[in-house]
This record gives sequence, structure tokens and C-alpha cells, in this order.
Amino acid sequence: MSKQEQFLKIIEGLHNCANRRDGWSPILKNIAEFFNVSSAFFAEIIDENVMECYSSEEEYNNCKIPKMSVASETIKTKDSIVVMDYENSKYSDGFWSDKGVKCIASVPVIFSDRVFGALQLVRFDESKKFSARQLELLKAIARVMSFALYYHAKAKSTDTILSLMLKEFEFFYNQKLPDYFDKIELERWISSYLKNILNITKATAVGFVFPEENIYAVVNKTNNNSKNIFYTDNDEVKDWILYKMWEKSIGDVIEASQLEDYGITHSNLMRNFQIKSALFVPVKYNDRVIVAMGFGFSEPINIDHDFKLALQNSAAHLAFMLVAAKNLSTLNNKLIDTEESFLESFILMMEARDVYTKGHSKRVALYAKAIAKALGYSQKDQDLIYLAGILHDIGKIGIPDNILLKPGKLTPNEYRIIKNHAEFSYQIIKNIKKFEDIAEFVRYHHERCDGSGYPKGLMCDEIPEGARILAIADVFDAITSTRPYRKKLSVDRALDVLIEMGKGLDQSIVAKVLEVLRESYYQIEDYQESREFVPEEIEEIRKRIFTTDYMTGLLRRKQFIEKASKYIDEHRKFWVFYFDIKNLSYLNYSYSMDIGDKIIIHTAEALKSLKEVKLLARVEPDAFYFVYESDIEPAVFAVDIKKHVKAYVTEQLSKEEFFMSSWRRVINYYVSFSEYIPGKTVEQMMYECKQKKKEFEEMLL
Repeated sequence: MSKQEQFLKIIEGLHNCANRRDGWSPILKNIAEFFNVSSAFFAEIIDENVMECYSSEEEYNNCKIPKMSVASETIKTKDSIVVMDYENSKYSDGFWSDKGVKCIASVPVIFSDRVFGALQLVRFDESKKFSARQLELLKAIARVMSFALYYHAKAKSTDTILSLMLKEFEFFYNQKLPDYFDKIELERWISSYLKNILNITKATAVGFVFPEENIYAVVNKTNNNSKNIFYTDNDEVKDWILYKMWEKSIGDVIEASQLEDYGITHSNLMRNFQIKSALFVPVKYNDRVIVAMGFGFSEPINIDHDFKLALQNSAAHLAFMLVAAKNLSTLNNKLIDTEESFLESFILMMEARDVYTKGHSKRVALYAKAIAKALGYSQKDQDLIYLAGILHDIGKIGIPDNILLKPGKLTPNEYRIIKNHAEFSYQIIKNIKKFEDIAEFVRYHHERCDGSGYPKGLMCDEIPEGARILAIADVFDAITSTRPYRKKLSVDRALDVLIEMGKGLDQSIVAKVLEVLRESYYQIEDYQESREFVPEEIEEIRKRIFTTDYMTGLLRRKQFIEKASKYIDEHRKFWVFYFDIKNLSYLNYSYSMDIGDKIIIHTAEALKSLKEVKLLARVEPDAFYFVYESDIEPAVFAVDIKKHVKAYVTEQLSKEEFFMSSWRRVINYYVSFSEYIPGKTVEQMMYECKQKKKEFEEMLL
């Protein structure tokens, strides 16, 4: 095998993440053979105190790495190191000197600012100098290795985020909020929520403190059984790390190794649970910590940025749900002498989450009540409409923050998610007796008289009048309030828009309330400032939704196989196509990952635009599958689609990336397909496509 073939074999193994299947030894053996050295090593960082040693020689796998070692220094300095006389160097260690180590070349495995470890070449038999060319090739291999490790780490953290989101949605949707003033029910509900998080994160213990509400809870796992400790105002909690974070108002996310930097010592609880690594997450409101949540693990784990965001979201979600539960229980269980003050608590809750629509629910409630009055409603019914306006968006608490707080227009996928908020609002209030008369108003406030609304696409006579009133009030406030992606309309223009919406709104009501809305707009002086968009700190959390690829909105592998298998069940003639972006790793490295992402997105756009492409799915970072069943010969279609996609992508990039106009030379695709023959499965067809690609690449070599 030539040197070029050896090098390509190493790169292919790293690109395909062969280490996840076969371990590091085969790849390191190929590296050692390519450089003609005794052995190749990879010292991988497991956490800040632990490194794992992998070698091309089985006997050296998992060997101890000295604290003062070439690998440690390479990782610390993020720079290459060459040692020609190991035994007499400052890195000399008795074990390795006895093994006969003569010289070492070590390079960092680093992607962006994240260091994964050190890749090393070792000579045991001779002190032969490493050439400049060898060092450059070793660095090139380390860069590809770092990209593969980075992508794998991102994929793992993505799975964690998606799992957290899905489980939280299921919990939120399937369970009623507790009666906040029933301590037994509240304890059971919080424990259930924490056990969910405990199982999802595979933590040993999960703790939560809300001192202002005297809520202190911990759930831990012992011999696969979860136990919970629940206190209300107990002195023992003052020893807890979470309590100290709240007491000191520490707003940073802290790992266990950072506690001393904040003047916090390990708690008895942490020692009793034998926690080895942990993350402590605060939730802030109005620049002060109101809640803290902790996640403890019995083994050292790698806590990356995305994992922190996922856990941070869990803490915020639980806090907001408890606030909602308290407010709803207050309304449900007490006779309200001053209803206004209790309803204001809902405004505070919504503003804490969605600063872009600050004051929206209050204004909608006031507009809806004014409309009801103009239509001749009784005082009692006016009050009910007002209450429906306050509660109409309460379900937004179940919408991911990266969608709800997005400072721009929503994509079609994001819009489908946010449309669930009306149903969530209904689910929250439907079983509360005092709200049963308005639950349907809340549920259908986004229905439209022409059937274009959601969630059910009802026609005008099917929509409760209370919901039609809310719809008018909701639209009017939305278009007379500034959003981050558009300015507000004047009152006159907004009233014209209500008329121009025609059959979307109930025009028989609109015609009667135009002047009422005009007067109400100017009367709501206390909330006038809320119409202006005021930028505030927004947490970046939860970036991927359920079963769709977060970047393109396409199907994932599992969903593609399930949907494509229905073609087999229906005995249809079809082909599975494989569409691969050539050399995406090289493009990421040469031009940046941002360019690589744009290529992926524009490729997906080009494929989606073709009517012959069915069930388009992104199943690998650089590859797509889809179903084809047109009359055009598939071989001809393969040539045409390759030309079409390449032309589209190069045109888009030439517009967006002015520094380079020759994208056509660097962007290319590989296309293969497999015809369905009775007896085949979709998985077999996908495998055949990949095999054809492999055979094609081997032929080129």
C-alpha cells in the first residue's frame, strides 16, 4: 500500500468514527505504520484530572500518564513538542525509560478552543529525528481527529438536550399542575419531576431549592432505587451548596471543582451521596438568584456548554411551573376580594419568561373586556372574558425558549411548535372549576372565521364567541406593539388591518368595536411603555426539537426508515437515493464550519425544491437520503439532480461569501441509488447506496 493510500485510510477511519466501533488501537496502528515508528499514542482528556492512554500496541493501552509528561505539557501549552533524548529530558519517567523510549513527537488534538488530548509518535529503538514534513502530517491527522471527536461530543450533548426536552414536554403535558397549597401533593409532584430529570441525566442525585417558598428537595439514586428528601424550612438545608448559592446570590453556573473559588465548601449531603462531579445551576430574576438546582454524578463526567444549557433549562422550567402552580392555586382556592392584584401575578410570570410580549396578556384582557361591554355582555361575563384574556397565553410556558424568545421571524418548523401553546393553555386550566366556562375561549383564540386558524381549523360558526373576541383583541395588541423583527402599527393602520383581514376575523364584531378599540388603546396608559421592545438578557437553550434535524428541519434516520418502509408495505416501485456532500470535513477545515453549515443548509434547500424528492432526510453530517418514484430513469435523474444542487448551492454561496467566487471548483457531490426489489428492507437499500460510494472511492484510489 502506497503512502498516499495509507494516509487516506487513516483519514477515512477518523472521518467514519471507526474508533467508536473498533477502539483507538487499529487507527493508531495505521498511524505508526505510516510514520514508520515503534508506536503511536493518544492521550485523551476524560476530565480535568484524568487522562486515558490509548496505543497502537495493546500492552500499552490504559498505561498511567505521569503528571509531568510530554502529553500533559502538550495539552497545557496547546503546542507541539519534540523530545529527542527522552531519558535525559525533564519528562523522563522510570516506567517509560525502562521500556526504552528514545524520542517522542507530540501534537495537540484541538478543535477551536477545546483540547481533546495529545497525539504522539514514539521511537523505542533509535533516536532518529522527526522531519518537518512528518510533523505537518501528524498535525493534519490530529486536526481531523479533533473534528471527529468534536462532532461526536456535540451529537452526545444534542441527544441529552433532546431527551430532556421530550421528557419535560411529556411530563408537562400529561400531568396537571399540583395544588400548590396541598403540601403532600406538591411534594409528590416535585419529587416526580426531579426523578424524571434524575433518570434522563443519569445523575446520582438532583436537588432543588426555592428558599423564598420554603421548598428544599433532593432525589438520589441508591441501588437503582430513587429516594427523596423534602424539607420546608429546616436548618439542615443551610449546609447545602444550593442554599449557599442562593444566600450569596451567585448567578454563575458552577462545577464542583470551582466551589472553592466562590467560598463554598462541600456539603455533608454531597459527601454522603459520594458525588464525584456536579453542576450547580442558578435561576435569576430581576438580577437576583431565586432558585438553584444541582446535579450530582458518582463518576467524573465531561460537562460541556450544551449540557450546561440543558440542565440550566430544567431548573428554569421547574421554577416557572411552580410559579404557575402557585398563581393558579391562588385563583382557584381563595375568594378573591381584589381580583386585579391576583391577575397581575400572571403578568409577572409571563414577563419573567417572555420579555418581548411584556404586558401583552394584560392588554388583551382589557381590550377583550371592552369589546364584551360594547356587545352588551353582563358584568359577570365581561369579567370572564377579562380572565380568559389574562390566561390565553399561559401555555407558552411549555414552549422551548429558543423559539419563544427568538428575536426574529419563526421558521415553519418553529411556528408548528409554538402553535401548541393554545392547547397547552387549555390543558392547564380545563380541570379548574372556576375556569371551565372560559377554557374553550382560551383553546380557540387562534382559530379564524375562514378556517385558516389552529389548532382545529374551525369555521366561524364553530368558534365560541368568546374566542372570536379574544382573537380580535389578540391581533389588535400584537400589531400595535413593537416586536424585535418589526415596528408597531399606528392605531388607524391597525384598525384598517382588522377590516382587511376580512373573513379571518368575525367582521360583525369588528364593525361594532373599532372606536372602542381606539379609545381603549389610549386609555391603557399604565401599560403603554410595554409596547416598546426592550432588549434583555436571553438564555440560549434547547436548540433541537424532537425528531427533526435541527439544522435543516428534515427527517432523521429513524423517521426516514419508518416512512420509507410504508412504500414497501404498499408494494410501490421506488428507489432510495443517497446524496453525499464530498469532502465536507475538508471544507469545514479549509473555510470554517460556518461555510460547511451553509453548504448543508443550501443543499437541503435545493433538494427540497424538487418535487421528485420524497421523504428527504439528513442522516449523516454530510449526507442525505430520499425516496424517488418518478418515470424518469434514475441514472438520468442522478445526473440532473447533482447539477441542479451544485448550481443552486454555488449561486447562494457566491452571493453570501464575497471573498470567494469560485465555489463551483470546491463543491461537489456523490449520488448513488438502490432499486426496491421484493424482499429488501429500507436499511438494506441504504446500505447498498453506501457500498456503491465505497466501491467508487476505492476505484479512484
